[in-house]
Amino acid sequence: MDDHIIRRRGGRGPHARAAKVAAGLALLLATPSPAASSVQAPPSLTEPALTRAILEGVRESSPELAARRAELEAARARAAAVGFASPAVLSAEMDDVPDGFDVADASFRLEVGREFLTGGRSAAARALATTDVRSAEAVLDASVRRITARTLQHLTRIVAASRTAARLAAEDSLLVSLQMAVRDRFSVGAARYVDVLRLRTERLRVQNDRAGTIASELAARESLRGLAGSDGAGTIDALVDSAVAHRAAVEEVAALPPPPPLDSLLSLSGEARLAEAALARARASADLARAERRPRLAGSIGAQRRVEDGSSTFGPVLGASITLPFTAGGANRAAAAAAESEIAAAEAAHAATLTGVSAELASALARYEAARRLVEAFDVALLQSAREEREGALAAYRTGDLTLLELLDFERALARAEIEALRARAAAVETYAVLIAAADAGGSTPSPEGR
Repeated sequence: MDDHIIRRRGGRGPHARAAKVAAGLALLLATPSPAASSVQAPPSLTEPALTRAILEGVRESSPELAARRAELEAARARAAAVGFASPAVLSAEMDDVPDGFDVADASFRLEVGREFLTGGRSAAARALATTDVRSAEAVLDASVRRITARTLQHLTRIVAASRTAARLAAEDSLLVSLQMAVRDRFSVGAARYVDVLRLRTERLRVQNDRAGTIASELAARESLRGLAGSDGAGTIDALVDSAVAHRAAVEEVAALPPPPPLDSLLSLSGEARLAEAALARARASADLARAERRPRLAGSIGAQRRVEDGSSTFGPVLGASITLPFTAGGANRAAAAAAESEIAAAEAAHAATLTGVSAELASALARYEAARRLVEAFDVALLQSAREEREGALAAYRTGDLTLLELLDFERALARAEIEALRARAAAVETYAVLIAAADAGGSTPSPEGR
């Protein structure tokens, strides 16, 4: 250990150095670091292999996503089943049946008919079914982003809680060693009983904080299991255990990219895409209603046998029919007005949705930018310097140059700064997760836990 850490030098002894470091740690949250703010963030969210495996595992086994995929396949199947030509119609008639129901002397007619001109109904029906596919795709994409965001949140909380618990355990270990030393001093009259009480109280505080942190980690693990479902919970548990066992840092879970443009976020919003699909559906419904009001032509061909004066004749039968929509003018006008009203309502809802989603995304962007600035406010160099001073402070306490109260204040300030740095980084990652899932369909946008 360097002698200059232990010996006093005028006004620059351990007391003064410890006081300066403790004051610096107290201001750490509010003092931006020029060096940190000049670092360029990665261009996109990146995860190490372990994080990527957890995200992919949850997306693969999620019961919610399995249901959304099944809904999309059902919508595609429905869309593939519409728009076909109507089936042919086979009709038969028998008349002029003589007394005694002698069928051999009756007249017969057999025809096969089909609609040929449907007024564009098939194309309109396919367009309408396509809007259902678009809606299902929007819901699935939104669910994927929401599940990804929640997984990233829970994983970040687990890693941050694990690191925080480890830091609190280290602090408790230091307090145990100090407690033993104080007891030895107290037994020979070299320490006060208040020091014994102070250490006991400090240990209770640390142990209580650690218990709360472990409880938060367990809760996040259970939430992550719930996202993965019963089939994937075991695999996800093993991957998370690997992340915790390797003492993964919070910054290794995910990078903090620059805030994405609002327009790109708006184009990804599930709620906005659903509103667009609803507007497209209203327009497609209006097109289908117009097609239903157009004339439809049907034709038929067949053969007939007629019996007259005891002789029978055979010949072809040709037929044609056409609908006359103008004969239902009142109903047509009412249907057209209703369709236009539906379109107007869908347009208004679409505009309102875009306005609301834009406001929500702008707020989420502002929160994310604030979270990134808070991370940059932590001076990494100051934290490292404080960690190096820790051994010097312990040595000064052993030589009597630093009181127990000053040492405890130093250790508490250092632990608080390190834990707050962990929490700020975790909160920033969670805020980014909220941002990428903001305003998605279903009202299930995740939000960071209060700190």
